[in-house]
Amino acid sequence: MVFWILVAGLVAAVTLAITRPLMRPSSRATDSAGPDIAVYKDQLKEIDSDEARGTLGAAEAESARAEIARRILRVSQDHPKAGSHARDPERNRFVVPVSIATAIALPIASLGLYLTYGAPGMPAQPLSERLAEASNANKPNDLVAKVEERLRDHPEDGTGWDVIAPVYYAMGRYADAATAYQNAIRLIGESPKRLQGFANARIHIENGVVPEDARKALERIIVLAPDSSIEPRIWLALAKEQDGRVSDAAADYRKLIAEAPADAPWRKVIEERLANIGKGIGSPPAGDGNQGAGSNAGTAPSSATPAANPEAAAIMAMNPEERQAFIARMVDSLAARLKSDGNDAAGWVKLIRAYEILGRRDDAIKALTDARANLKGNQDGLAEVEHLARQLGLGS
Repeated sequence: MVFWILVAGLVAAVTLAITRPLMRPSSRATDSAGPDIAVYKDQLKEIDSDEARGTLGAAEAESARAEIARRILRVSQDHPKAGSHARDPERNRFVVPVSIATAIALPIASLGLYLTYGAPGMPAQPLSERLAEASNANKPNDLVAKVEERLRDHPEDGTGWDVIAPVYYAMGRYADAATAYQNAIRLIGESPKRLQGFANARIHIENGVVPEDARKALERIIVLAPDSSIEPRIWLALAKEQDGRVSDAAADYRKLIAEAPADAPWRKVIEERLANIGKGIGSPPAGDGNQGAGSNAGTAPSSATPAANPEAAAIMAMNPEERQAFIARMVDSLAARLKSDGNDAAGWVKLIRAYEILGRRDDAIKALTDARANLKGNQDGLAEVEHLARQLGLGS
């Protein structure tokens, strides 16, 4: 209501400003000869006073009056507008109708334009709310949502995928980051930065294990940028270590250390890994939890020898803390994968056995229950899981 009162007051003020000059009397009615005639009239009065005092004769007074009369006549002839007062009503007879029409038409036209182009139904927005809205519009999540919306409409926008991929990575959305990097590589081509981003995202998804697609991306970086590929070489050496190719990994570590500057921040880490590998080379096979180091919680969740299971050799090459963390990451990664793909009977067997070896019996029982639920349609796989449950004494 206050808004409409202000609008009405504004329209009234504008209307007054437009019509007031029309209502004012015309300046043409002013007699421009008035001052001269007033002077001549004063002179006539002085002539009469002089004649009455006897200082001016009658003939001289009459002659002076005639001269002043001629001057008044001449001034009146030179200023014909002096007698225009009588014509003012005729000239200004349209002023009032025009003023009334303007006062009515102006508010109507203003209201029509506002209803057509304005937004009379829009609610009020205080300054504090507008400032808060402007601030919220620039929040990272909102910006990401806008980019995601555009990519849904334009999935072929490789630049958009390239922009949002590192944002996903920084937000910890590694699966989305890997997909975004993959799309960017597919649409606008390979680059060391995109390949490294994809590899890092995949390694995070696998909890530090270098998967096959990440390994291929890292190898491709070395081909594209052999002079600036320290990080890919480190990851590839670690991948060899994880695959059980301990001697190859040690050779790669030695080469990296030999080429590294003395102040390289990663040099000490590589030296420690090489030292741990040196201690592990030639260690006895990892048994089923009954041989040497395999009897503790850090034992690899497998009963195979290093030759049969290459991961066991890499695990045995680690110190106890690293071994424990590595196995925990592997087991958690396997559990996460089975949640999305529960038809892998071999995976359930491996997970249940790993939980049992690690002493996590409650998790093993829960994994057994989940395996039975997921393998209802896989009789062979279910039989394998049940056989393991009887071996481990996990109940019926």
